[in-house]
Amino acid sequence: MNDTAGQPVDDAGHGPRRGVDRATGRHVIARLAGPEHDHTVRAVVDLLSGEQSAVDAIVEDAVSDPERLESVERLGPFDHSRNSTLDRVAVLVTEALGTPMAAITVVYPDRQVLAGCNASDDTMSRVAPLERSICKFTVASREPLVVDDTRAHPLLSDHPAVRDGGVLAYAGIPLIDSKGYVAGTLCTWDSRPRHWSSGQVQILNDLAEVARQRLLADPRGV
Repeated sequence: MNDTAGQPVDDAGHGPRRGVDRATGRHVIARLAGPEHDHTVRAVVDLLSGEQSAVDAIVEDAVSDPERLESVERLGPFDHSRNSTLDRVAVLVTEALGTPMAAITVVYPDRQVLAGCNASDDTMSRVAPLERSICKFTVASREPLVVDDTRAHPLLSDHPAVRDGGVLAYAGIPLIDSKGYVAGTLCTWDSRPRHWSSGQVQILNDLAEVARQRLLADPRGV
């Protein structure tokens, strides 16, 4: 996975800042995404580059990992086709959690694609630029991201999907293949803040396993 190799930034600003290796960057994002909103880690991130774009650089590097992309490409294209099974999983999420929206996402270096969604293509665009993705943080950290109010979260408060009021509560579970690469997420969201109970998060985890098997077609242990 090349997780331990130091990767300094080049003049174009690609890769994590000042030699932050992928494993360290992933840990930083995971700590920022966690429920404690670790302010010490936030300060360290700011010092890495002197600006918030350090976080973007770490996420970009994780999402662009060539070995992860090779694994994702094997799934086939979802940009212009629906997967009815994954659509049904998304519907189950909304019914079980009482949320208006849910999706199975696949995250690429330049875009996020909805491999499954409870909404029609007329309602929800299947492809969105990476800057509109919240799931990219889950891919980068490899950890669940569960946020009651995105407006108060250090990673998300200035995100465009939050600023426009579309995603004010979010819960996403990483979909990890048998080789340990995160293809995307099972996620659900609301246009108003809400508390995610432990029971709801468990249901989301259970349905994420169903989505993982359907999307990746490579169940663990087989």
